[in-house]
Amino acid sequence: MSRRRPAPRVRTSLKRVSADLQHLNGLCAQCAMTVVSSPLMLARYFRCRSANIAVAFALIAPLLLAFAGAGIDYARYGVALAAIQEIADAAAISGARQWLINRDNVQLPKAIAQKTAESGLQFGGRLDGAELNVVANAAEATVGVSIAYSMRPSFLVALFKNPIAINVEAVAQVSGGANVCMIALDKTATSAILLDGGAAMSGGDCAVYSNSKSEKGISVFDNARLVASLTCSAGGYQGPASNYEPAPLTDCPERDNPLSNRAAPSFTGCDHTDFSLSSGAHTLQPGVYCGGLSVVGDAAATFTPGVYVISDGELMISNEATAAGAGVAFLFTGLGAKMTIDGNADINFTAPSTGLLAGLLIFEDPNGDGNRVFKITSPNAKRLVGTIYLPQGRFVAESGVGIAEDSEYTAIVARRIELNKGVKLVLNADYNLTTVPVPEGLAGGQITLRQ
Repeated sequence: MSRRRPAPRVRTSLKRVSADLQHLNGLCAQCAMTVVSSPLMLARYFRCRSANIAVAFALIAPLLLAFAGAGIDYARYGVALAAIQEIADAAAISGARQWLINRDNVQLPKAIAQKTAESGLQFGGRLDGAELNVVANAAEATVGVSIAYSMRPSFLVALFKNPIAINVEAVAQVSGGANVCMIALDKTATSAILLDGGAAMSGGDCAVYSNSKSEKGISVFDNARLVASLTCSAGGYQGPASNYEPAPLTDCPERDNPLSNRAAPSFTGCDHTDFSLSSGAHTLQPGVYCGGLSVVGDAAATFTPGVYVISDGELMISNEATAAGAGVAFLFTGLGAKMTIDGNADINFTAPSTGLLAGLLIFEDPNGDGNRVFKITSPNAKRLVGTIYLPQGRFVAESGVGIAEDSEYTAIVARRIELNKGVKLVLNADYNLTTVPVPEGLAGGQITLRQ
């Protein structure tokens, strides 16, 4: 006997759903007719909705304000963090720079970094209360700066009952070799650096470079002596090994011209033409000296700070004349521009500490013809503080006594360098003893931020 299976319940459910849909459609139609036929009810509907929106806005307004306040406080946090990190970086670098000058004085790098950071934190009183810690490590040539600052939120005081902590750290390290006191830029010349006739060059704390590829790029003959912490030739050298201390390295990479990007100041016209002094005491002013500038006889000239442009002529200081000036720079340009310091002339010059030619005592226009000669034969040229830059010229010294020996530092970057007739050229590198800056690329080493 067979049994009929009961009808599936799905059909019953579908019937119920269909009935519900028909009922719902009927209600919607009635609602639509009511809304369309009754403007008053429509107005009541929207008034009701507006009231609901107002209530809802009142409920969420504090939350919206909290989010806005959080955004403002977060922006303040980001600005403060970036500013404090920048201060720490600058302080660490300024302190580490002192290792380039002296690796024995631990207190100086620390003091410089401390002062730099304090100045940054106190600027405008914006970061008062910051905690500063500076550590200097002579063995690693590093300076570490850490700064802790507590930022009080402006809007989220209830959420952040304690101040928001900002902690940054920067470590600057010096790496690299010796200071550079002489570079011969000529890439092909034989004897780009030449010492002869008992001449001597002493640069015990600095390095000497020749960019000449010639196998005789550096020449030291007879009883001449070249003493430096490092002597490096892009080619080779000639002369007995005993003439060098230490023996030069050969086939070195060319040394980049550290001053190639330094621009000469612009000028127009002439302030003086064929200017000459032969007696008496005089005070000279910066300006353009067309046709040259001469201080001869027994004249005494004091050069006030600034740039002296020697245009189409010669700077001559000769006989028994004296010439002195602090913060002065000589710019040579045009045909016939050259320098001669001879006789018993007594000179004492210090390069500018600031300005376009900061650190540069003698600056030759790079567009020269290569025939300019800058010559010193006076025995009284003992103080020349700064850098002598002759990208197309020849630096020639001939004197039986010391040149530049009383200078805190002297550096020479020239196309060619020639020392003769027993001259003793002393290139000191006591950078910490003067405010005259050392052009970048001459002070040895490189500063990098580790953090």
